[in-house]
Amino acid sequence: MAEQLVLFAVESVARADGSFLVKPKRLVDGKDIGTRAAARMLGVHPETVGVLIAAGELRAWKMASKRGNAKWRIDMGSVLDYKARRCAAAAAIEN
Repeated sequence: MAEQLVLFAVESVARADGSFLVKPKRLVDGKDIGTRAAARMLGVHPETVGVLIAAGELRAWKMASKRGNAKWRIDMGSVLDYKARRCAAAAAIEN
């Protein structure tokens, strides 16, 4: 049986006993996300996401815009790959 990864955007609610209730909000289509969502996934400031895009760490593009002020759309796979590389690098440093 093939494995399938399904991603949901979630809302977490803290409980009085210290645990969290995680509520799925919507299915993430796996194609692209915005800068704020990428920043939340990576645990960084949204401006840092722009730096990662400029450095080529994340695949991103801007939609066509008449005013030239389009927002970045970031490939979800590149965010997950970068997060995995960062975790692996942190684990290598600890060892």
